[in-house]
Amino acid sequence: MGPVSTCKLFGAVRAVTGIKNAVPLIHGPRGCAYHIGYLLTARGGRRIAVASTELSESDVVFGASEKLRDRIIEVDRTRKPDIIVIMSSCATSIIGEDIGRVADETSELVDAELITVSAGGFESSQGEGYEEVMMALIHKFCWRMEPSSKPSVNIIGEFRGGADLREVRESLSLMGVDVNCVLTSGCSIRDMTMIPAGHLNCSFCDVSGIAPCRFLEENFGTPFIHHPIPIGFSNSLRFYREVLGYLNLDYPINEEFSAFIEERDRIRAELEGLRVAVVSGPTRAVALTEFITELRMKPVLVSMDMIGDYTLENLRGVPGLRSEILVGVDVSDIEEAIIRTEPELILGGLAETRISEVSGAPLIDVMHGSSLTAGFRGAVNLGARMCGAVYGDHDCY
Repeated sequence: MGPVSTCKLFGAVRAVTGIKNAVPLIHGPRGCAYHIGYLLTARGGRRIAVASTELSESDVVFGASEKLRDRIIEVDRTRKPDIIVIMSSCATSIIGEDIGRVADETSELVDAELITVSAGGFESSQGEGYEEVMMALIHKFCWRMEPSSKPSVNIIGEFRGGADLREVRESLSLMGVDVNCVLTSGCSIRDMTMIPAGHLNCSFCDVSGIAPCRFLEENFGTPFIHHPIPIGFSNSLRFYREVLGYLNLDYPINEEFSAFIEERDRIRAELEGLRVAVVSGPTRAVALTEFITELRMKPVLVSMDMIGDYTLENLRGVPGLRSEILVGVDVSDIEEAIIRTEPELILGGLAETRISEVSGAPLIDVMHGSSLTAGFRGAVNLGARMCGAVYGDHDCY
């Protein structure tokens, strides 16, 4: 009755909106584009424009290939994008509209690169939408080349920009590591063409990032790691150590970590023993749960909308984890679990606002906010936010 995940079309649109000068074009009724664009705008704090063929009832009955062709040309001429990603919707998937054929017939009439994705919402979840867009981009723009002369990596399956991504990129740069491409947050066509030059791929999404990484390993020989997002002191240390180890780089990461131990211990003294519920996507949930245990808090509930290939393996690796774990359950099940486990703090998203008010446990939005959470500095910042949420005006950070 109350799903905690959304459809393939949403994931596909979200993946495309991270690409520089790219336009998602939905071949379907106007509501698909309107509602997805509205939600992504509200979540991201910037206007997300989603184009649509705005199909009518007669279009669905008789087909609308000409309307799609005309809209591709219109988008190309008015918005001048580098890429147009044409997506089917539930309606056009059901009637079997051949968007690939229309794209092929129209490609010589436009300047933009055209990519098609079958994205009928009923086909699968948002995770498959993310994955299919990334695979389409890799097939389109990646060709075999020599590795870069300087150590470099790609981040695969990161769709959020902002403070966290800047922190990771800047930290890697200080270690002598270039980031060729973040697929898809902020990437350009040129960035994507440089993916095969990377020495290592880092999956930042356990649901959608693994298949592209495996494809790149099989076809270009690039190894990959599937480390949880570097949130928390120890988790960030292990991530950077792993990257440095793969690239055979000598960098004083242990000394850098040691500079934050005093801060970690001060935060730990404030939060130790507090009961916490985590409601998140799988990769972030694993990292947050480990951070909670690192601060000697008690994760009483971990709820994830779905899991990927390594989610449960990584979660089992969290030291001393004794928590109720939910996967893909109904919203009401999550609310009941929060009432039952009685957390004193909820790390979640906007959807947990009501249960936070009902339970009295303060909520920190770790899913949609722009506040820094990644790396050592992000651990300090998130720890301070937790102190502030729990103690209000408490003299903490």
